[in-house]
Amino acid sequence: MPRPYKIFPQCRACLELLVDLAVGLATADPALQEKARRQALAIIEEDFHPEAISAVIANRFHLAIQEITGNPDPFLARKQAETAELAALFRQLSPAFNDDLESLLQLAVTGNAIDFFRDKTEVQRDMRAGAVLRLSHLPRFRQILQKPPGLILYLADNAGEQFFDEPLVSHLRTSGWQVVYAVKAGPIQNDVTREDLTASGMEERLQPVADTGARTVGLLLDEISPAFRELYDAADIIIAKGMGHFETMSRLADPRLFFLLQAKCAPVAAALKVPEGSFVFCQTNAPY
Repeated sequence: MPRPYKIFPQCRACLELLVDLAVGLATADPALQEKARRQALAIIEEDFHPEAISAVIANRFHLAIQEITGNPDPFLARKQAETAELAALFRQLSPAFNDDLESLLQLAVTGNAIDFFRDKTEVQRDMRAGAVLRLSHLPRFRQILQKPPGLILYLADNAGEQFFDEPLVSHLRTSGWQVVYAVKAGPIQNDVTREDLTASGMEERLQPVADTGARTVGLLLDEISPAFRELYDAADIIIAKGMGHFETMSRLADPRLFFLLQAKCAPVAAALKVPEGSFVFCQTNAPY
């Protein structure tokens, strides 16, 4: 059985790389870069401990970098480029997938191969190879879907994944389930926002869309808006896309949660008990 995410000592180096990336994207001013970098590294130093969550630390320093540099969306240009790249890849790859549930889960998780620190050639190779689910709790998911239809909350991840998510969302809706596509309330890394859906022309196809009321990598229940908390509490199933959601939510004792992601780093792969790079669709807290 998978375990909740636990931070590794090497996560510090990854967070420091993310600081350098975010600072470089936020401003070209050397003085502001140095000030933002010092503050971000101080946050890592203060918050990094064995029970910490990498995504939570990143949330703190991203907001600090934005405030110091005066740039509310440092990743905007990079996010736009990645979204265009994934739109083109989706058009190339999607015809190879069938329209059954398992195939559409594989298509959706294929989009999750995108990553800041992976070579583009490597990412495209993984995506073109197709996502075989190394760990899959699809039988449990099918069993729940056989119940009278209710509400599925789909927690979206990176902006470019919207194209890969839409066929799965549409398929679940044809089964009678209401599916709400949940995005971030404002810019954070390259995570999808309502503005990104509008820019790509996908918002209408993915409606109904709700935002979390928060600007966080992953989902932190003490930071979401009251309206989104009502939606979260009402959901019968929650599909949480990407490692940020796994990091922030895998400790929740909630059998409604299904994580859909590629395990791109050692800590997440270790928690899921799969080799690094594996694609998974799983529960971490199941009543079985």
